[in-house]
Amino acid sequence: MEILLKDKKFQAMKEKHCYEILEHLIRKKISFSILCNIECVKFEPSLPQEIRNAFSELTLFILAGYTFESLELDGKNLYFEAGFGEENVGSFVTSPLDSIVQILLPNHDGLQSDFCIYMNLFATFPKIKPSQMEEEGINSSMQALLANPKNKKFKK
Repeated sequence: MEILLKDKKFQAMKEKHCYEILEHLIRKKISFSILCNIECVKFEPSLPQEIRNAFSELTLFILAGYTFESLELDGKNLYFEAGFGEENVGSFVTSPLDSIVQILLPNHDGLQSDFCIYMNLFATFPKIKPSQMEEEGINSSMQALLANPKNKKFKK
């Protein structure tokens, strides 16, 4: 799993897949919901702390009506306007595609839950920063070098 978390090509494929599904739903004007890792989602303007504290680690956003009409999508993020809390506090939301855990379609018969059409369990893992990946690569290269007794002379 860790190998895939660090694999830039895999990450790009995953984001492209999410993008293509979202683009299709938006083009077809099909309302949907996204379940997101809230730690990665940005709100502009910032929401009051009591509203922010009410979000769980994975938060569901229902994208219908005006919120659906406000949707914008680029290669890295999904953007929308929404109202939050009892006072319907407005905010412009930026959800990185790699923070979307699920894309769900509503089930209108009321007998079952919504239909999951996309799932990204990697969005639930902590993000690895590029500098952290480089540092880990240098450390494992150094360990490999020093594992050979003939290379002990290089140790500082």
